[in-house]
Amino acid sequence: MKSRLELVQQLLPLAATKHRESIEYVHHLRVASRRAEATLEMYRELLPPWRATWIQKQLGRIRRATNDARDDDVLALRLSKDNSSPAAELLKLVCEHRDHAQQAVMDVYERMTRKQGRFDRRVKKLLQRVHIRGKQRKSKEPSFHIWAQGHLRPILDDFFETAQGDLNATDRLHQFRIAGKKLRYALELLSASFDSSLREVAYPLLEALQDKLGRINDHASASNRLERWLSETDDAERGKYLSEMLHSERQQLLESQQRFFAWWSVERQIELRRAFERVVGSDSRTEN
Repeated sequence: MKSRLELVQQLLPLAATKHRESIEYVHHLRVASRRAEATLEMYRELLPPWRATWIQKQLGRIRRATNDARDDDVLALRLSKDNSSPAAELLKLVCEHRDHAQQAVMDVYERMTRKQGRFDRRVKKLLQRVHIRGKQRKSKEPSFHIWAQGHLRPILDDFFETAQGDLNATDRLHQFRIAGKKLRYALELLSASFDSSLREVAYPLLEALQDKLGRINDHASASNRLERWLSETDDAERGKYLSEMLHSERQQLLESQQRFFAWWSVERQIELRRAFERVVGSDSRTEN
């Protein structure tokens, strides 16, 4: 928990003030804030409720502040590889939007550092107050393995339950991606309490899953943005270029979906489920 919160603290000023040196600062900050949120959620019962809620709320602010900036960075990187005149014009538009999006990152940075660094001070106080709370303080402390097993099980069950839905539906696929992220973050936090085979077998599969779903999400987000820009432009040449780019983006979206469904086979799902069940146990709801 300490290392994940400290990483957010380190990356926030870089993403706010050094973003022109590297687009990765914003990207890494977004990922770090997600991981820190997942950590607080996992160990919530060990944390002072008010402080945990406040810090989790700020992490959400940080993550949301980076969304547009990161989307602009990804699109600008792709456009920079196209030397055509319409691409150059569109790149200029994206860069202007990126400059505007940076204000959200700067605003959240200033919010976190105001009042003599309130965010950093509250993170420090939170970390000083991590301990078992409530009735559990009077009972025998469970081993980390037992505790981890109990906390991983519902996240695992939710993941496979979401996987059973119609993943051709955009909303359902998005829910599945979120469930996969939660499971991956939980595994990162808890894998030390389980047999090494869980990280060696299950984690690479989850990484591959997230990579494929991430590509689908990137193409879907780009398509939505291009559609919006196409509906707003009055320039014929730009409109033609946007139409061509939108067609290409939709084709890549379709291809990325096809690659995902070819990869996410029944055999792959069984392989992943068995990797978890060997060390976590089976879902009691599926035993009968």
